Amino acid sequence: GDGYRRNQEIFGVLDYQPGSESPISALTEIIAFLRQLGESSRTDPGSPSSALNRWNELLDRAANIPPYWGAADTRSHGSTRIHPLFTGPGRPDAFESLSEIWPEGSPPISADVISPFFDQPAARNRPAEQVWKFLRQRGEAHAAFYTTAEEIPGEDAVFIHAPESILRAQPTGRSNVITRIYRAKLENNRPLHAKAIWFEGNRWAMYMIGSSNFTSAGLGLHPNSNIEGNLVYCARTDGKEYRKMGKSFLEGDEIDLGGKVKWKPHENEDESVTEEESLPKAFNQAVFNCDERQKATITFTFSGTPPEDWALIQEDSEERFYDEAAWASAGAPDRVVLEWTRSRPPSGFRVRWRGSREYAWWPVNIASIDSLPPPEELKNLPLEALINILTSARPLHKVLGEYLRRRRIKEDRDGKDESAIDFLSRVDTSQFLLQRTRRISWALNALRTRIEQPVSTKECLNWRLRGPVGVMVLAKAMKREAHSEEEKAFLLSELALELARAEPKEMTGCLPSDEVKQEVVRVIAELRQIIPAGPLEHLDNLRVYVDSVFKEVLA
Repeated sequence: GDGYRRNQEIFGVLDYQPGSESPISALTEIIAFLRQLGESSRTDPGSPSSALNRWNELLDRAANIPPYWGAADTRSHGSTRIHPLFTGPGRPDAFESLSEIWPEGSPPISADVISPFFDQPAARNRPAEQVWKFLRQRGEAHAAFYTTAEEIPGEDAVFIHAPESILRAQPTGRSNVITRIYRAKLENNRPLHAKAIWFEGNRWAMYMIGSSNFTSAGLGLHPNSNIEGNLVYCARTDGKEYRKMGKSFLEGDEIDLGGKVKWKPHENEDESVTEEESLPKAFNQAVFNCDERQKATITFTFSGTPPEDWALIQEDSEERFYDEAAWASAGAPDRVVLEWTRSRPPSGFRVRWRGSREYAWWPVNIASIDSLPPPEELKNLPLEALINILTSARPLHKVLGEYLRRRRIKEDRDGKDESAIDFLSRVDTSQFLLQRTRRISWALNALRTRIEQPVSTKECLNWRLRGPVGVMVLAKAMKREAHSEEEKAFLLSELALELARAEPKEMTGCLPSDEVKQEVVRVIAELRQIIPAGPLEHLDNLRVYVDSVFKEVLA
């Protein structure tokens, strides 16, 4: 959450679509890397994994995009070249890979580093030493490090959040080299979490951004190095792409190293451990699922025999959810399906066993996006809110945020819950039924327009049809807030008629229009089932109208 809400980050985006200039070779490398990560997560090589299968299916779809959706080589966006760079066990370190990518014949002259974390204080700083080895060995060269700093209370001095060893890495015996330290300028004092290295020579600049901290583990210089992913951009220093790249590099104020400074690096997150125990391999998979009747279950699979006296503990309490005794009484099966009665799916379970010092963490996967219940804010939205969402050009979160703000104001004012407001009660019920429905006609039209837009996956289509602001939720709101059974039948018929008019558009890589239409027809059939038959028995005109609508749209 902090990565996109609070922290000062930097990242790159590669778009692949018809006519894109993003290099296909970069996509190929990224997909291969992600496949390897997926395989490394398999606890039992011989057992199938639904989550891993879905992962590979997604990667297969990405790998099968048409060749004209990207550039044939690494040159893209004019004179910019783009390369993925990955580090981890069995892979080259970052500097080995950068030396392969560096486009200029002579080494770079300068290096600029952004990082919130460094190797802890030691006699040597291997990443800084590698920077100086990468720079040219004769003539002028300089390195700069951008990090955070803070004033020391009561002293005319600053704490630099980096180890002093980055200064000692500077080559000795050369008068034309220098190391500078900058205090990074951050937006609204956001925590620094951006990582970048910028090398520049006479004609080219090379810019690496991604997840690698300026640490031995982050850059692949440690035997047990982290698995990290980065993008490397190369551009000529005399072009506009070079200037564009430079705009994303943080500015900073140089710290006078001749003044009073103290070195106080932050604790290295690369070496932090959230759980002292590793999950034994016998605990294979935990998968959350929810069927069409909203019955939630968790399926646990086991590979082999778990350690003695094990127990699964709820993530937010000390309550046992399942343990060895219950498992043994069930015959120690390889697969156990347990009902989940809470409204919110678990993110995982804590696992303890005889002899464990601390908990291990067993994460819970989600069978599909359809299994996730809607957030509390999106449950039982009134018709008014749904109409505002469907007819607004603003993003969902902004429209919903405005609705929630108004609801809180009303609740503070009179203690009433605005979700109980009957939207249709604001309409003059003395008018003809068709006139009373004009208030929602725009919403129906907007809903049809959404259904017609190309959709990439069945999950996305299901969101439009059955999601928290989809067709069935709108139908339930109509059913809940209609003034009468007759009005309910009329409104649902109008909704079905609007859906039947939808003409889904097709696009390469998206679902075929026929498949979308089939799902829409299924929804229309469900709408017919929730229209009460009793009230229509004595209203011949309305009964004939409803029957004719569904006969036409379901034909």
